[in-house]
Amino acid sequence: MDLFKSKFFPLIGRIKKSIADSRSFVFGIFSRKKNATMTADNSLADKKLIYSLSKSKIPNFCQLKHLRLALSKKESLLLKYLLVFIVLNVAFLGLNFGRNHLRIMPVSGGQYFEALVGSPARINPLYASLSDTDNDISRFIYSSLFKYDGNGQLIKDLVEDYQISPDGKIYTIKIRNDVKWHNGEKLTADDVIFTFEAITDSAYNSPLRASFSGVDISKQDDQTVVFTISEKYAPFLSLLTFGIMPVDLWEQIDPQSAPLAELNLKPIGSGPYQYKTFAKDKSGNIKSYTLSANKNYYGKKPYIKEITLKFYSDSTEAVGAFNDNNVDGLNFLAKEDEGSLISRNSLNIFKINQPRIKAIFLNQSANASLKNLKVRQALALATPRQNIIDQVLNNEAIPAYGPIPADNFAYNDAIEKYNFDSAHASSLLEADGWKKEVITLENIELLNNKKNQATSSKEVLTAEEKTKLNLGAGNWLYKESAPVKSSNGKTVITPAVRTYLILNLTIIDNDDDGKTADLIKINWEKLGVKTNIVKVPAKQIQSDAIKPKTYEALLFSEMIGNDPDVYAFWHSSQAGANGLNLSNYKNEEVDKMLEEGRLTSSRDERIADYKKFQELIANDAPAIFLYSPNYLYVQNKKIKGFAVKSLAMPADRFTDVSAWYMKTGERLEW
Repeated sequence: MDLFKSKFFPLIGRIKKSIADSRSFVFGIFSRKKNATMTADNSLADKKLIYSLSKSKIPNFCQLKHLRLALSKKESLLLKYLLVFIVLNVAFLGLNFGRNHLRIMPVSGGQYFEALVGSPARINPLYASLSDTDNDISRFIYSSLFKYDGNGQLIKDLVEDYQISPDGKIYTIKIRNDVKWHNGEKLTADDVIFTFEAITDSAYNSPLRASFSGVDISKQDDQTVVFTISEKYAPFLSLLTFGIMPVDLWEQIDPQSAPLAELNLKPIGSGPYQYKTFAKDKSGNIKSYTLSANKNYYGKKPYIKEITLKFYSDSTEAVGAFNDNNVDGLNFLAKEDEGSLISRNSLNIFKINQPRIKAIFLNQSANASLKNLKVRQALALATPRQNIIDQVLNNEAIPAYGPIPADNFAYNDAIEKYNFDSAHASSLLEADGWKKEVITLENIELLNNKKNQATSSKEVLTAEEKTKLNLGAGNWLYKESAPVKSSNGKTVITPAVRTYLILNLTIIDNDDDGKTADLIKINWEKLGVKTNIVKVPAKQIQSDAIKPKTYEALLFSEMIGNDPDVYAFWHSSQAGANGLNLSNYKNEEVDKMLEEGRLTSSRDERIADYKKFQELIANDAPAIFLYSPNYLYVQNKKIKGFAVKSLAMPADRFTDVSAWYMKTGERLEW
């Protein structure tokens, strides 16, 4: 019994425990299912509650602040790296996009002030060429049929199209149809005809009149005019750069009264700027002149809204105004004033080419020695061109080697340049039979003593001794003529005569020409050429020297212009009194090249003619070419857009004034 109990009862207990565990397991399953259902119901309710408060599924900033609570340290650090990477990529893409599509562009606005020396009087195309100041303002206000661009090339302005007849004598010009005067009226062919007829009418006394001798004009329709010239002239279009005036306003004014008309100071034109106002001082002198941008301008609209020109009595006063920031630009900077400028880092000094050539013109008819080619060539080789540019002009010029400027389309770079070579110059003269005589100070002293022995009735010095006394001490070049003998060839009648190489160099009496002449004299006299400098006041150079051609050698500037036509300076018909052939040079082949160059309309043929002409001049050496001076124009760096490289006259610096700007903005471009 005890054994039964000990075996049976434990088994019963394990069975009961198994049944209990099974019941607990079953009830646990049902309980978990119930709890899961209840949790799901609660979660769904929570979601409904959240969505009822915010419809967006994207977390806001306040919610994102708590993101770190749900992330591990490693996850948080990784997220930070990802955010930095994203920001850097967005920045790079933004910069790259901006660089490719965002443009800094000029925008309208600002007022520009420029200093000019002088004062306006007649802002009128008929007379403006007489004054740089009038011409400057006229360039803003008046348009012309043609104009020069910043590179000195002739381009269309008011002209829409033009045709030249096969014989080169008829020019049919069609005017743009969208041009209005500053008063709103339309510009037509009648305005062009009136302006041309006023220029050619002696009653107006315009200095442009002589340029249009033998030229007629007629009207084809309201926008077309026809010019007819009596003789073919290739550069004719370059003459049509005068400003056009409104006939409706000017035809009411008597030609004799035109220079005094109010329209001279309050002009109406069709250019990029129009008259606004001017101010006078107590003495009645105009001290400033203000122009405003022409909103109806047919060309590129100006960016700068107003331009005010201020007038000063001299360059020193103008430079002072610039240094005091009273103006933003200087119309011209003399090289001697360049050192007076302050704040150089804040300004631009533009060095602009000019079609002007400084040369020494050798007048063969005034000095027999200059008829000798070797003498002319030796003088050219002994002239220190580069030293003059460096020492006198502070390097503000470019060398000139011939009668056509180096930046001209017809320039011939292959000609003989006669660069400084004193040894070569000496050898040329020696080979030509020139010898040197040393005259010492002792010789001069003896001659002076002998001269003092002369009385009013007796001359003790011979002609040769007088010449030596005038030469002074030095090592001078001479040639000795052969003795003149009798017809039987035996008896000497006249002894040999020495001819010394003496040259008078005429210059304008100013600082630059004086320094230039001094350098030339030093080097010519080292060669053995006695050089005397003759100074003539600028106001008298035309009447006292150029017109009568009394000089032997003349240091002078010629304004060539942008076209290579230099007929007036080198054709034989222009030699002698009243002509501009300053060397009195005559060469039939040169005449032919100059005539053909101005007659042919082919650019290539003109280039060939003028290159040959330059070769002939270089071979004959009738002049010694020195340099073309730079035009120095100054602006504050806040003025942008100036791009003129070459100008024929100072007013040409405004040829691209519509492109100038002071203010900028950004614009998106795709």
